Amino acid sequence: MRLSASRPIGLITGGGGAIGSGIAAALVRDGWSVVLADRDLVAAKAAAERIGRAHVAAILACDVCDEASVRSVVEQTTSTFGRIDGLATAAGGGKAVGPRTLFWETGRQDWTLNLETHLVSVMTTCQAVLPQMLKQKSGVILNVASGAGLRGGPPMSRQRFAEVYALAKAGVIAFTQSIALEFAPLGVRANCIAPGRAESTRRTADGLLAVGHEEEAREPGSSRLSPLGRFGRSDDLGNAAAFLMSDRSTWITGTCMDVSGGIRLH
Repeated sequence: MRLSASRPIGLITGGGGAIGSGIAAALVRDGWSVVLADRDLVAAKAAAERIGRAHVAAILACDVCDEASVRSVVEQTTSTFGRIDGLATAAGGGKAVGPRTLFWETGRQDWTLNLETHLVSVMTTCQAVLPQMLKQKSGVILNVASGAGLRGGPPMSRQRFAEVYALAKAGVIAFTQSIALEFAPLGVRANCIAPGRAESTRRTADGLLAVGHEEEAREPGSSRLSPLGRFGRSDDLGNAAAFLMSDRSTWITGTCMDVSGGIRLH
């Protein structure tokens, strides 16, 4: 498709999910064209319809746990558009979060799926994109971490079963800070966001609120309801990510923005 040369190109992995599509929508509002990469092409196409097909530059199949798939998506994007101005890594969640069981009862295969999906995939995608950004001498990376990576998991009773997921997301934060320091002199910025409890493709923010009320009735404090009285929406996370990917934040790199509605105060 023909795109305006003035519109930057953003590649979003997990572009069919709630967070990924929220980031894509916010980038489009900021004047970007976006490439949605997701292993679920039905979800990615539905996201493109919501966002507006005019500024969805491409929809590409991508399994972030498959290095060849990731590299193919990056190659297709660069060969078609000549550049990648921004990368947002928003794939993850689902069964890859891990089993709801005690840590010492989990098997290494559970750890592997979790780490591959939430940490190794981020490293693989950044590794694939960085050469193009370094060639351009410009680019911005936005990795999606989690509050679990900041304090070891959810609060109170929801802290249980989060060990490997928390490790993976803490790794995302540390990895982002490392590449931010290394590549800042070469024109590339890298930041991440740490969402609190937020909607997904399986449950809306309003649906989460109903579940949260049930959880609070059983155990006060267990729902992670923010002081603002609601859970996160995809546009909350998208707007935060788009800010960190925009020219409004050119003096910010290596940071992890807490997007939790005030659950975590630093």
